[in-house]
Amino acid sequence: MNINFYLMVPEAFLLSAAIFFILFDLVIPHKLKNQVLSSLTLVAIVLTVVLVVLFTPFVPKEAFNGFVKKDLLVSFSQVLILVVAFFTTLVSFDYLKKFPTPYVGEYYYTLLFAVFGLMLMVEANELSTLFVSLEVSSISLYILASLFSGDYRGKEAALKYFILGSVGAATIAYGFALLYGITGSTLYPEVASYLKTHLSDVVLPLLLALVFIVSGFLFKVGAVPFHGWVPDVYHGAPTPVTLFMGAAVKVAAFMALLRLFIPVFPLPQPWNGAFIFFAVVTMFAGALMALNQENLKRMLAYSAISHTGVILAAAAALPSLALFTVFFYLFAYAFMTVAAFGFISALTGKGFVGENLSDLKGLYSRNPFMGLLAVVIFMSLAGIPPLLGFWAKFWVLMALVKSDYLLVALSVLVSSLISLYFYLKPIVYIFMKEGEGGAFPGPSELAAVVVASAVLVVLGLFPSLVSELSLFGLSSFLRGLM
Repeated sequence: MNINFYLMVPEAFLLSAAIFFILFDLVIPHKLKNQVLSSLTLVAIVLTVVLVVLFTPFVPKEAFNGFVKKDLLVSFSQVLILVVAFFTTLVSFDYLKKFPTPYVGEYYYTLLFAVFGLMLMVEANELSTLFVSLEVSSISLYILASLFSGDYRGKEAALKYFILGSVGAATIAYGFALLYGITGSTLYPEVASYLKTHLSDVVLPLLLALVFIVSGFLFKVGAVPFHGWVPDVYHGAPTPVTLFMGAAVKVAAFMALLRLFIPVFPLPQPWNGAFIFFAVVTMFAGALMALNQENLKRMLAYSAISHTGVILAAAAALPSLALFTVFFYLFAYAFMTVAAFGFISALTGKGFVGENLSDLKGLYSRNPFMGLLAVVIFMSLAGIPPLLGFWAKFWVLMALVKSDYLLVALSVLVSSLISLYFYLKPIVYIFMKEGEGGAFPGPSELAAVVVASAVLVVLGLFPSLVSELSLFGLSSFLRGLM
């Protein structure tokens, strides 16, 4: 039996830490919970990162009889998810002081369960493992969105996300069931082997399975026409939860999607036409709907939809280019999302003052440093050089041109020009309109925003550091397919 349990040490440690927090939460006084459990959560995340690095196989290896497969791309994705969780915890510490909840312990250990589910998603090598890990993370997010007592927005967001998320999960499950019925296996290599030799006999049921699977994943990443939940959930959920949802979940969902599609389906990229169509519609729909938004969280939600379209366009490129480009873009987008929602959380006070564009009036005169950080964040989201967001879109355009998708590349450029308008709006309010009052950031929120913004600047000046990581991950993944 091919168990290789040592490959799962980081996940086992993180799961053990979450279970320990459940027990520890029962004995610690409530007034100390936020400080103690946030600190322990940070320690658990850092130790998990160390374990991921220590147990990273340089040669792709399988565990639990092929249900899990690890390579450098998996490890890089898991570290990125853990880094986002680290920033989420930093932001959560100050946010929980401004918006108290009786469920502080539940908040932190549920966050760890969500991270555990996302880590399993990117290493899944079998359909049921992918589905169960997807649901572990989704259920954890439903809970996180609803833990703040008296916050009707969070409860409404959690209910909408739960109902629509269940539909998306059922759609994926049905697609997986069809795929199992066609091939008689749930392991990626065995499914791929069967389809390679019996493709002509199962074209129609395979296409039906693909429709369900693609539809479910399009919901999970918030692509048109399955995007309706994104603005309501992003707006209603507590800002640190929105941060985690917007960054970590997107990383895991896209990497899991590519790790399923590239090795399994032997047709010459049968999903490309669908991906391109949904990509173009999504990037324009998100950009256009963001133009008139006055709430920053809703604006960034529609911005996230537009970015999803760009990532889908990158996923439609040649397989090797798709993996490289998507990982690079997800890396940049994760830090941009952390910085943007950390910035909103830092300025949000009682009554959710600070979430609207009008609340940014005169911010530069009150807090010049935060005003300058806003320039870095929103200009990186817009793809302005020399920030990291520029290089993310640059590589997408290069991948599309190399794959002869010139019209799609042009669509990315046009949608980016449209998005520049609403990314400039916060800057105008911060620097050119007069205002007074507003909350000032807590130390942990400020630290998260500063570090994430610094990453956008430094790696924007030295993008080869990220591109080399992407190339190492790509080569490791491709080696595992040989």
